[in-house]
Amino acid sequence: MINKSKCLFLILITLVLLLGLNFSICAAQQLTADEIIDKVRENQMDYENSKTQAEMILIDEDGKQETREIIMFEKEEEDDKITMLMRFLSPKSVEGVTLLSIENGDKIYLYMPAYQKPRRIAGSSKQENFMGTDFSYEDLSMDYQNEEYHKELLKETEEQFVLEVIPDDEDTSYSKFVLYVNKKQFYVEKVEFYDLDEQLGKTLVIKEVKFDDEGKFTPMEMEMNDIIDKHQTQMNIKEIEYNLDLSDSFFTIRTLQKPRL
Repeated sequence: MINKSKCLFLILITLVLLLGLNFSICAAQQLTADEIIDKVRENQMDYENSKTQAEMILIDEDGKQETREIIMFEKEEEDDKITMLMRFLSPKSVEGVTLLSIENGDKIYLYMPAYQKPRRIAGSSKQENFMGTDFSYEDLSMDYQNEEYHKELLKETEEQFVLEVIPDDEDTSYSKFVLYVNKKQFYVEKVEFYDLDEQLGKTLVIKEVKFDDEGKFTPMEMEMNDIIDKHQTQMNIKEIEYNLDLSDSFFTIRTLQKPRL
């Protein structure tokens, strides 16, 4: 007959082993920052090119709004780099203004009908806001998921992974980004932008996301908030098409001056 003290000892040993096993399983399942970003990439739409029609709403400190209609074309280059062509359709004050960003902003050109000639945006000007919005030229081509950037998992909540991303590009105007990643569906819900003094300057919030049948996501509504200037730019996607018949020659400087895209 086993005495009570021996039974208690066996129970305690069993509990310790079970807890240790559970801890090992949890530790094995914990994702690294790079693995989380890889999952975000896997859930993004896979396309050769796209056409997007959207509206931008600029809101100043007093609540005054200005709505702009835009059309945007993108194509994926090698190494997951994106080339983008974007044109303002309205209002009259910005109609026809067209931006060409080549391979994640390696080269950026701006065409303004009043000057009738595209001009290249210098590297020193990429930190400036684009046409009064809260997106800088740099923001429009920023790849927060760049494989060369240092990434660290800061914390994990019930709903999100919080990652710190430190760029290695000396020309960037940011010291770091903080990404808030949805744990269930693996998409970025929020980005915090920290300036070179490590002060929070802007936030990008993804307010609505659309998923296809394969679970691939497309951001449909987002807002960029300039905390210092107390200004906001909302972007609402109206329509988006993928894998159109677009030639490489479409994404060139010559297209900037065409009256119709």
